[in-house]
Amino acid sequence: MTPYSLSSLAQRPKGTRAVLTGIEERAGSVVAYRKALTAILQGMAKETRDSVIAELRRDRGLTTDAPGDSWFRRLRTVQRQLSSEAARMVENILRLDAKRHTERFREDARRTLGIDLAAVVREEDLVEAIETALSRNVALITSLGEDAVNRVEQIVYTAGTNGTSLKEVRAQLQNAFSVTNSRAELIAQDQISKFNSDLNRLRQQQAGITKYIWKTSADERVRSLHQSLRGKEYRWGQPTGAEQGLPPGQPVRCRCRADPIVEF
Repeated sequence: MTPYSLSSLAQRPKGTRAVLTGIEERAGSVVAYRKALTAILQGMAKETRDSVIAELRRDRGLTTDAPGDSWFRRLRTVQRQLSSEAARMVENILRLDAKRHTERFREDARRTLGIDLAAVVREEDLVEAIETALSRNVALITSLGEDAVNRVEQIVYTAGTNGTSLKEVRAQLQNAFSVTNSRAELIAQDQISKFNSDLNRLRQQQAGITKYIWKTSADERVRSLHQSLRGKEYRWGQPTGAEQGLPPGQPVRCRCRADPIVEF
């Protein structure tokens, strides 16, 4: 990522400043990410019904032998396949978001400052950021699937020890997948917000911008703490008034953004 000075390119009167619009996350990206994770859980739930529950029926509710590793071998295989597919889908989402972000940043500079940044702001600038985010997200996706398998195994093994009825095991499995699905929703929202926040920071710092204004999504879901930060100015690298002093978009499920201040 080659640095440049946006204020020098704009050539405005000395001592003045302009505020650009920070780029918000795309709601469609959150939905697409959530669908990718939901596909993992739906596929695993189906495999659990088709293989694990089938073994339970044949074993008459675990009244004889404890379940063996073979019961879950197919489930683990399915989990790895589905996690791999989800990772590819999420990679596409991140790459499309980075492309959109680049285009939006150029558009805002053209609209607000009347300059064309095509020569200095390129999609290739964000390759490292994409790879870093992808590595983090693949780890989360893999963990989500593995945790689901572990929950299934624990429920079934405990049922074998306690003599739990098949009906109760089904209810416990359904609840386990429900809990995991809630985690999937959190991951989707949180990771898209964090990635968008990273892109805002990188593009602004590349342009020599050191200050920003905290802006919220201005809806009923904005938490009171973040509402109190709306309109406040911070420097990149300076702790904010948010959780752990984090910048907009970095706290868990934060949809706020950083509006860059260009000082001339």
